[in-house]
Amino acid sequence: MIQHDEHLGELFSLSLNRCLHLCDPWGKYDDLPVEERIAKLFLCSPEQKRELASACSVSPVVKKQVSFFFQTVATVLEQLSGEIIQSMVEINEEGFGRAIVYSGRTVLVSDSFRGGSSFPFAEYLKVQVYGVSCIREGLQNRERYRELFLFANKA
Repeated sequence: MIQHDEHLGELFSLSLNRCLHLCDPWGKYDDLPVEERIAKLFLCSPEQKRELASACSVSPVVKKQVSFFFQTVATVLEQLSGEIIQSMVEINEEGFGRAIVYSGRTVLVSDSFRGGSSFPFAEYLKVQVYGVSCIREGLQNRERYRELFLFANKA
């Protein structure tokens, strides 16, 4: 990863850590380093991933992981842009759904799921790479729509 991606990865990890901290109200995992806390509260083992993939319905674990992931992307984009950015996730019982990250009427990141893929994550690096790619997409779309808006207002 280039320097910029490393910075985005660090921001993503810290934001995901803060999000997961809210799921640990008694501070059971407070003394763990960031990557270990994410592993305990967010990642699943390869065996769990195979079990979840073979099930015919999506588990609450996967739904929670998808929601936390896109909320983290929205948090980083909000931090970088200074604008209010929100996320919305909808997944049916079979794991099909959509996640969007948006600011006002502008959709910054949109992702569709088939069977809950690529969730759940079993490796920390894959979470971070996917998070950075979503953040980069959001930043690019924000800039693109800003340029289009300015161009349309000049005409």
